[in-house]
Amino acid sequence: MIINKMIVIIIGALLLTIYSTSSVYAQKSKPNILFILTDDQSFDALGSVGNSLIKTPNLDKLAAKGMTLSHVYNQGSWSPAVCAPSRAMINTGRNLFETGMQNKQVPLDARPNYPLWGETFKNAGYETFMTGKWHVSRQALLRSFNVGKAVHESGMTYDHYNAVMLDINDSENGVSETYSSKKHTSELIADEAVNFLQKNNAIQDKPFLMYVAFLAPHDTRQSPNNFVEMYPEESISLPTSFKQQHHLDQGDFWIRDEKLLSIPRKENETKKFIGEYYAMITHLDEQIGRILDSLDSSPYADNTLIIFTSDHGLAVGRHGLLGKQNQYDHSVRAPFIIAGKDIPKGKTVKGNIYLNSIFPTTAELAGIEIPNTVQAQSFAPLLTGERDSMNKYIYGAYRHFQRMVRTDDFKYIYYPMINETQLFDLQNDPEELVNVATNPKYTKQLVEMQSKLKELMTKYNDPVVLDSPKRSYSEAGFNTDAWSPKYTEYH
Repeated sequence: MIINKMIVIIIGALLLTIYSTSSVYAQKSKPNILFILTDDQSFDALGSVGNSLIKTPNLDKLAAKGMTLSHVYNQGSWSPAVCAPSRAMINTGRNLFETGMQNKQVPLDARPNYPLWGETFKNAGYETFMTGKWHVSRQALLRSFNVGKAVHESGMTYDHYNAVMLDINDSENGVSETYSSKKHTSELIADEAVNFLQKNNAIQDKPFLMYVAFLAPHDTRQSPNNFVEMYPEESISLPTSFKQQHHLDQGDFWIRDEKLLSIPRKENETKKFIGEYYAMITHLDEQIGRILDSLDSSPYADNTLIIFTSDHGLAVGRHGLLGKQNQYDHSVRAPFIIAGKDIPKGKTVKGNIYLNSIFPTTAELAGIEIPNTVQAQSFAPLLTGERDSMNKYIYGAYRHFQRMVRTDDFKYIYYPMINETQLFDLQNDPEELVNVATNPKYTKQLVEMQSKLKELMTKYNDPVVLDSPKRSYSEAGFNTDAWSPKYTEYH
């Protein structure tokens, strides 16, 4: 009898081992994806890229385990809320004016329903999970994710300790009643990501896509006091490109973002502002560390591709600006780290990609057919070492107010509404401080960049006619109102 019991126990243990092994094997047949997206984090707000003032130990560790792309761009915005177009591009893999989500005059059910990133992976057998800031649409949310916890669906939060959240559920409208975060959004979002890794049994048998979108470091500038105390005002150096005020009205100059501090800017206020921004990022880094630690201790660590980035950058005092409604590098570039199996470790390449390339790249790496509606190119050649840059020319746009084209050597910005031109020699002036547009020495480069901008505007279906920007933009269905309080909700 004792022998029979022992045989039963041994057989049971073997079956459990076989099940566990086969379960993990099934899960490992395709790579998992952990996508971490922050809000308003500039490309240089990381210790690993040489910022000695900021403390980001967990992201620095991730950079050492993976590859950094130094030049990654948000293509622009058709809205004062730059975050919404950025997320539309990420989730459709399409270009700025072709996501189907930009024209608010067209009813939602009449807009194109392009295949979405999460939806494509879900249809390919992935368990798809979302937590944090969404800002696309309810319909897109439900099409994209099997599981949604602590989702900040739309609008702006003015209190990171009392943000409006909801969950995806089986109710008639697909979501729960809204509820308060009751803790800092970064902590709640990390909690839900960790819970998914530790408690979702479906991922034992399926590969997963985790879309973890933090609300930080978007203002309101809130983080626990011990993080704020890391960055006293006297320890903060003003950026080289600090100015008291931007020298021209770039369009939405009096937008809410720009009114967070007094104008002209005061040095002490700006230092405090930067310190609070860094404090939020360090607190955010700690929460990201919790997620990465949970992944490392899970069975999925060796087969998970990790991508960290932000929706765009932020000025935080540079050029006399605070926000992201401009075409300077601090606002159009985002940090970018990718790590995982077969990804080179500790390597930095230029990249020169747009954020919408994330969708086709992850699909290619997962062996999933890329929908033919996706316009962005995969940056897989960067990961194999075949290339170190995907685009010679980078295009950017902000509403009908600004257009930009950039190479590694020069940046051209044109302001159609006020007929102002900027040209920067990036090799000699990386901070974009000296406008050489009227310098005869640069006439050839200016003409080349003007021509290239028109070419890219055609390529990307830009609705603006440079000779009649406001009218052409309005005729295409976009809002041309100047900044007003009604836009506050979008930020």
